[in-house]
Amino acid sequence: MWVEDLIRERIRSLNLSFEDSEIHRLIADIKRWTLKNYADKLLKTADGSCTLFSGKYGEPYHSVTAGAVTESIYKFLIPSGLLNTNKKSIKILDIGFGLGYNVTVALYHIKQKNPEIYVEVISFEKNLLAEIPPLPAPYEKFHELILSLVPYGEKEGIKFTLLEGDARLRIKEVKSFKADAVFHDPFSPYKNPELWTLEFLNEIKKRMDQKGIWVSYTSSSAVREALKRLGFRVGSSTPVGRKSSGTVASLKGKIPPLSQKEEEKLKRSPYSIPFRDPDLQRLPIEILIDYRISVLLREKQKHGA
Repeated sequence: MWVEDLIRERIRSLNLSFEDSEIHRLIADIKRWTLKNYADKLLKTADGSCTLFSGKYGEPYHSVTAGAVTESIYKFLIPSGLLNTNKKSIKILDIGFGLGYNVTVALYHIKQKNPEIYVEVISFEKNLLAEIPPLPAPYEKFHELILSLVPYGEKEGIKFTLLEGDARLRIKEVKSFKADAVFHDPFSPYKNPELWTLEFLNEIKKRMDQKGIWVSYTSSSAVREALKRLGFRVGSSTPVGRKSSGTVASLKGKIPPLSQKEEEKLKRSPYSIPFRDPDLQRLPIEILIDYRISVLLREKQKHGA
């Protein structure tokens, strides 16, 4: 009942009036999105690599249907354009270190192509796991190397820093860093909304090169709209393991455009409203409630209510 009470109190505090049916629909969505506690478990993915299912967030760390390694390559590394760079040094901002797979797979292939390139990575993770399943060949030694550098280290032309805790706070410690690529890989927006807000994305923007590429698995209209409002050009990556595409964004870099269907959805969907967290300190459920209320208000406005 506490979720329902919280929602009704928020509606009262905003001096809003909704029909009972609208409130019930709002409550049902928030309850569906709200985190539940499941059991953590190890999962085998389609490409033979393993991942973990997070009991706290109710989601796996990687796509089970595509494969953990496959997702790292095709949802993050390739769309980032890092394999095509001619730079002697590059910088990666990694939001959601998780099991370290995205960073490991990317660094392996980048170093395979250019062993002399210097790579600086700053990763964020709320709580680093005590036990992380290893990556299969040919990535296992590189995975061991990255984990050996936690929380900070430099070896073989790789400078790595892991900032543990609330990324909304810790990102403010990152100074004079202009990322060539951002791997944005928290749990999904309805499960981990605090890392998908307009305000947090703006903090990332401040730490990106103008031609840097932001990449993520999500096709969320809320996230894409936030990126657009921040001045990013927004495009899509090839679907991997599911029907929907991922998202790429850049201020001035080259990216593939959204399809006409995706553009129309972004314009018409009442869910194309950014998650908001003005002081970067709000509870996830507070962000979700205000977001869902905003969606309901937009729906009512659209129908002339």
